[in-house]
Amino acid sequence: MSAIPISYPITPQGVDETVLQPSKAFKQEVTKVLFAIFFFMIVYLLLMVAALLLAFLCGFGGVMLVTYMPKFFTLMIGIGLVGLGVMVIFFLLKFLFKKNKVDRSHLIEIKEHDQPALFSFIRTLTQETASDFPKKIYISSEVNASVFYDSSFWSMFLPIRKNLQIGLGLVNSVNLSEFKAILAHEFGHFSQRSMKLGSYVYNVNQIIYNLLYDNDNYGQTLERWANISGYFAFFANITIRIVIAIQWILQKVYAVVNKSYMALSRQMEFHADAVSAYVSGSDHLITSLRRLEVADNAYNRLFEYYDLWHKQNLKPDNLYPHHIDLMNQFAREQAIPVVNGLPQVNSNSFARFNKARLVIKDQWASHPSTEDREAHLNKLNIRTETVTDSAWALFRNAEALQKQVTEKIYSRVNFENPPQALDLHSFRKLYATEVEKYQLNHKYKGFFNYRNISVVNLKSFGESLSDAKSLEDILNDQALDLPYIIEGMKTDIHHLDLIQQGVMPVKNFEFNGNRYKKTDAAFLSSQLNAELADAENQLKMIDAKIISFFIDAAAKNGQSARLIERYSELFQTAESAEADLKKYSEIMEIINPIFYNNLPFTEIHIIMAKVKNNEIVIKERLKNLMNESTIPQYLSDQDKKTLEDYLSKNLDYFREPNFNNDALMLFNQAMHIYQSVVSERSFTIKKNLLEWQLSFVE
Repeated sequence: MSAIPISYPITPQGVDETVLQPSKAFKQEVTKVLFAIFFFMIVYLLLMVAALLLAFLCGFGGVMLVTYMPKFFTLMIGIGLVGLGVMVIFFLLKFLFKKNKVDRSHLIEIKEHDQPALFSFIRTLTQETASDFPKKIYISSEVNASVFYDSSFWSMFLPIRKNLQIGLGLVNSVNLSEFKAILAHEFGHFSQRSMKLGSYVYNVNQIIYNLLYDNDNYGQTLERWANISGYFAFFANITIRIVIAIQWILQKVYAVVNKSYMALSRQMEFHADAVSAYVSGSDHLITSLRRLEVADNAYNRLFEYYDLWHKQNLKPDNLYPHHIDLMNQFAREQAIPVVNGLPQVNSNSFARFNKARLVIKDQWASHPSTEDREAHLNKLNIRTETVTDSAWALFRNAEALQKQVTEKIYSRVNFENPPQALDLHSFRKLYATEVEKYQLNHKYKGFFNYRNISVVNLKSFGESLSDAKSLEDILNDQALDLPYIIEGMKTDIHHLDLIQQGVMPVKNFEFNGNRYKKTDAAFLSSQLNAELADAENQLKMIDAKIISFFIDAAAKNGQSARLIERYSELFQTAESAEADLKKYSEIMEIINPIFYNNLPFTEIHIIMAKVKNNEIVIKERLKNLMNESTIPQYLSDQDKKTLEDYLSKNLDYFREPNFNNDALMLFNQAMHIYQSVVSERSFTIKKNLLEWQLSFVE
């Protein structure tokens, strides 16, 4: 990328400095957090006093026992008592020695002599935001920017310089004005004295988290102590019970502190937004917030395609041209304008897809919603001109840097043979093939993209149900909105049910712009279910009209009987796929806890027994599928080999105390193929039918 003149985005002039003052809500949350921290300190000190008293009594009792009854078993009991007291105190103090080190393995540090323009840009920005220049600057691959540091207990008392991480996916997605606004937001977290409380609360949270969940080393120490002697094992078990009781108390405290911290964190985000607006303008952060949602989605989709093409021994030479190309292709698909090479996303860009009417303020969220942040920034109303140059203008040898990061991502990826480079031309060609494979004809306007066609009584088509002259007459705006309205209703009903059950702990929520209490959830759910039934009937009628329209057209070509036959085949396949996907979801829901939770052996055995029971049905179903004549076309040779391997073995996934990782990997591969093949077959039959019936009206 050739060098271009760099224009530093102007800083707004004459802005009232009161925008930087903490808001009333911020001060209220600070007060709550201070009380929460004070509460934690009182509880912790009481626990420590109790632990010291226990240690004293255990030590005194052990010494007395050995003094008055000097035998081997009393000596072991005495040592065990002392060990019990020491281990409980150690549990409460172990956080003093814990350092929370941020993983840097995916990062690349850059120096000023390599990137002088970028460092100059950041130095000017830190001066404007009255924050310290970063200790180190790193680049990563993703759509993100953050300030981070290694923390420990002592971080609450010692000054620590922060590091800056810049994701090249973010650089790929913004102009210079937006880049300045984003970095100003990050520096804004540390530019005001009032914001430093956030770091303090963060470290308190880390201490409680360490006591509750970060216990691997402590558990290993207890285990080694218990293995020395049966006497010590007895006292180790008692220690565990005491520690569990302490953790139960701390869990209650953690809920109080963490809830307060999250509320403060949301206010800190608003404050950092105000700092950003003060030095760069409100509008640039707004436009970047919206676009970064698209950019992040495109980044994740990109790697889904890369995973797919990995089987073809392909590796991207530079992921960033692919990323921006995917962003812009997505924008064109959604009729979003692309200006200066970037999608111009706003709050209305995806309004059609989100028809949910229920609004719940997540009290556990660390960030406000994009809508709330945008409203706050618009209220500040600080405007500046936009520097439309790409943020890449700040980087020297940008293309080489992009390739270096791409290579780092793939440094741990194994290929069967030396991989072929996937350049932009090849990417576009492969992407177009994938899109064509899974895209329905644009004449249906996306009406069938994300759902099955409603099952209708095909015997009722003796008379025409549709007087439409064209497909356009049926697929009006009202009809096209209906599938999204239905999905919105289903989402709202699900959340209302969770509120009723207490799974979603909220006292108040908004629906249709009105405020409701938890007790209103049942009534609203009932009302929505009635609306949903009516909307689904409307959708079924529209589907019936479309089918009738094409059957009438097919009749003129002598093909109506064949079209009805193909619809019957489609309905049967869709019903079969729905049953298969339900089996897949059930078994994955059963097994997933072993991947994400540290479960006791008894619970793991129960889970694996359930997996085995469900697996019997799925294996039988897979055998039947592989014998069907239409299935092999959806399976690669590797997929067939994987399924044959899976079906030929009675896999033992867990043999206490270890998991069989190879067996679990084969299970996951087989389940993914199972889910993929039934979905692809159902979709392909639908796509082919919808494409074929268009020939009768063209």
